[in-house]
Amino acid sequence: MLIYKNKNKNLAFTLIELLVVIAVIGLLSSIVLVSLGPVREKARDARRLQDVPQIVKALQLYWADNGEYPEKTPPTEAGNWETSDANPDQFMEYLAPYFGGSKTPVDPVNKRVEGFSFFGPRPGNYFYAYHRYTVPYGPCPEMKTFFAVLAINNLEGFVPPDLPEEGMPLPVDIKLPRAVCGDPGPDGICTVAEYEAGQCRDWSQEFDYSIMLTE
Repeated sequence: MLIYKNKNKNLAFTLIELLVVIAVIGLLSSIVLVSLGPVREKARDARRLQDVPQIVKALQLYWADNGEYPEKTPPTEAGNWETSDANPDQFMEYLAPYFGGSKTPVDPVNKRVEGFSFFGPRPGNYFYAYHRYTVPYGPCPEMKTFFAVLAINNLEGFVPPDLPEEGMPLPVDIKLPRAVCGDPGPDGICTVAEYEAGQCRDWSQEFDYSIMLTE
């Protein structure tokens, strides 16, 4: 009978070997997470761009039933906008009948960070916003009827995090819907200073995506 003996008696991992394995696994995990980041951003943006048409359709059905767009309801945030992050359960709750009794969709991230400012770059701030305006509205003398603006504060994959520049709208080469009114002057660019002077309004100063619904 032949008996084979294992010459490698010490088959256990040493502490150093275990640490190396753990480090390699951690590095691979980091690479995977980094590569998944843009995919997740695009998925969240896709959902945002699906949510807005649904909310618009619900608003149009509300208008058909009531002859006007709904008033904002509390809680509201800076500028008296109704925002989805303030209280997700109460965001545009008056549209529930048009969503089959379900809640109005909210942003997939739905939060804002400390130091948030409407007029400037918006990294880390994610919410939907709604506002109904009455007329006359100073920056928009051409508007003769009440109107509403529905907006997405931040689109992760479409707009670089350092845009817009402070006091400016989004660059025109970023092709996203934007609500604009008034007379921005020969350059066609409506700055915050021109808005505050009552000359014009470009809601891309505040939001990556904005649409205007007129009554």
